[in-house]
Amino acid sequence: MKPTEFVKVNGRFWGEHLGGVSEHLPGSHRTELAGQLLYPRLMVLTETPDWNILELVGVSREYRSLEVRRQKAASVEEYFGLGAGAPVVTLPGENVFKDATVATEVGRRELAARWPGAVKILGDEYVGAGEQLFGFAPGNYSVFDRVLLAHTAGSAVRVRWTFFAVAIHRSEPAGKYLDFLQNYINAAPHLDPVGTVSVPVDPAALRDDAFTSTYLAHGLQDVTVDEFLSNHEGILLSAFDATRLISRPHLERHDGAGEALTPDFLLERADGTHVVGDLALPLLESGANGKKHRRSVTRPVHDGAGRLAEYEEYFKVAENRAFVQTKYGVDVQDPRKLLIVGTQDIVTAEDLTQVAPTGAEILDYDTVLRLHLAAKS
Repeated sequence: MKPTEFVKVNGRFWGEHLGGVSEHLPGSHRTELAGQLLYPRLMVLTETPDWNILELVGVSREYRSLEVRRQKAASVEEYFGLGAGAPVVTLPGENVFKDATVATEVGRRELAARWPGAVKILGDEYVGAGEQLFGFAPGNYSVFDRVLLAHTAGSAVRVRWTFFAVAIHRSEPAGKYLDFLQNYINAAPHLDPVGTVSVPVDPAALRDDAFTSTYLAHGLQDVTVDEFLSNHEGILLSAFDATRLISRPHLERHDGAGEALTPDFLLERADGTHVVGDLALPLLESGANGKKHRRSVTRPVHDGAGRLAEYEEYFKVAENRAFVQTKYGVDVQDPRKLLIVGTQDIVTAEDLTQVAPTGAEILDYDTVLRLHLAAKS
């Protein structure tokens, strides 16, 4: 199937399916649903030399016609952040992962240690000693329906929640693909339609203006870092089991190593540990001349790796830690390092390897949002 045909087929199919769900279920079956029914916001169609990939992303309280984004990737492995090494799961023929977690053994341990709330969305677990998550084979259909992916490089970890994705070899014809989708949707429970998720949370947790995906960047480019953190503070606190967020802390150096550092945020967690992190998002920030400019995120992980390494070195120095404790009242010892990327950003195996020395955590914002909802449910 040519990429242009793949776009047309999916646009028509998902528009009819999700539109029908939104017109029927919330009204006639509201009391029978497990919770608030949430919909994707955007359809991402990725072309590689051998594969077509569809992914539904974003989270919305109401269904609106899906916006469409087309992009290219060098390979299906690049898209899913896979590198060399034995896979946890080999994918021959047709494969369906629904309400599941696919993780390397190390990735699974890190999930439990770093995000206790993730246990609520683990579902069926596919965990193995492999170095990579998947091994794709020609001619297969692979579906990832509300799946949590976790793998590592060194001590760095990449976590990604996939709302719905399907990867098919480009040799597959459109008719066969449509039959596959229709059969899959027909087999789903009536009250749990494909392409949606029901979340049993207090409706108040869904009313915040911050409850949106960063993929579309609607309004995002008019927001400063401080405004973004203020709007999303509750989401970040619950996702990381934190009790306090310090926005843009000014970290003076007391080791003579250079200029002061200003990470985007510092989280103090309920167990007394800390997370220092940056937002690799196209937000506004002030330059040296006081004028605001757009933050560049062309290579988010590559550009963020150096800053995360600086934060790690900063907190190794006792005088620096003493300064932070005096100024902000927090005793930071060996903090976790976090980079939040846009949902549209492909994080490659090379990216993860680059931040491995810092033990960084790489999450996209939609995954942070899903962890928040899990913590609140």
